[in-house]
Amino acid sequence: MLEIIENKSSFADGSLVKMVKRENNSKRNYLLVNSTQGKHVPCDPENVIKLFAELAGQIAPFCKNKKVLFIGFAETATAVGAGVGSCFPDSYYLHTTREKNDKYDLIAEFKEEHSHAIQQLLYCNNWNEISSKTDMIIFVEDEITTGKTIVNFINELKNNNKVSGKTIFAACSILNGMTENRKQELLRSGLEFFWLMRVNAQPSTNDVYTYNDTSVTTADACNYETLDIPGRIDPRAGLPIKQYISACEKLADDIFSKYDFNGMSVAVIGTEECMYPSIYTAKYIEKNSGVQSIVTHSTTRSPIVAENTEDYPLRSRYQVESLYEDSRKTYIYNSDINNYDIVLVITDSLKENIKIDKLINAFAGCGRFILVKWR
Repeated sequence: MLEIIENKSSFADGSLVKMVKRENNSKRNYLLVNSTQGKHVPCDPENVIKLFAELAGQIAPFCKNKKVLFIGFAETATAVGAGVGSCFPDSYYLHTTREKNDKYDLIAEFKEEHSHAIQQLLYCNNWNEISSKTDMIIFVEDEITTGKTIVNFINELKNNNKVSGKTIFAACSILNGMTENRKQELLRSGLEFFWLMRVNAQPSTNDVYTYNDTSVTTADACNYETLDIPGRIDPRAGLPIKQYISACEKLADDIFSKYDFNGMSVAVIGTEECMYPSIYTAKYIEKNSGVQSIVTHSTTRSPIVAENTEDYPLRSRYQVESLYEDSRKTYIYNSDINNYDIVLVITDSLKENIKIDKLINAFAGCGRFILVKWR
């Protein structure tokens, strides 16, 4: 059961939320999927950027005259956090990760209990400098259901003396599913909330769903092009948002300068936590070329049941290679709905031997496949 309580955005209700079935998850057997976020569902990059700007508009009065650190949540909200932060060019940006990295300083480790991958890590190589310049930390999510994950996060920061007693905390999300009692409880604790849409979502059954991935005949060796682009900048380490946006713009311009997109049908695909660079690149191509059509979405760790039925947003699912870890299961949804002239996959993986045969085969009828390694 899904009830829309309030929609502050300019988007139709169905563009912002639809309920889908999680696979093999007894803790929460459903997921709310956003068709405009640029993650699971292919969508117009212009709408993605517009969605992020509308969420930023909700918090703008609250941020006035404050120095803000935005923290996005891995995996799905890494791009939402960057998109919201980009509307405040003097802010800092950082996102949590599930990727272990001994080159960065670990600031906090906490759990997201209902998730398929519960561990969340926060790294930052200059935390003391950033936190000392911060009046307010704003956590950015695609969906907040109870606020428990954010409370876990704040407690971890406080208990380890990572923030001062004067730090203000807030959370913003595209969707908010908290009950009124829970909202008031957290407001009394000093945590402010902002959102675009309030929902009430409850599972219709307690079933645990299973799914068999769409069968794909994988060639022994798929043909693709590789493009190495220098200048990678990592928001997992913490940085001024304008530095990240500038690096994404250079990435997009470097890609754009090497290919003719005029009259082409194009898909720009991100990889797991690396979402925002693909969204930014897709928007850049859309703005600066005579592209026939362009969409963006990304691979994900989220195992969701696909159904080719009316009004269900995820029509197909392919299990594909992770570009970060060989043993990890990752998926791409709705990749075979359109036949694209060009598919660009943008990754910030530093892994040397990247396999993408299954990912290529997930895009039926693709004319040209290009792997962009941002390093």
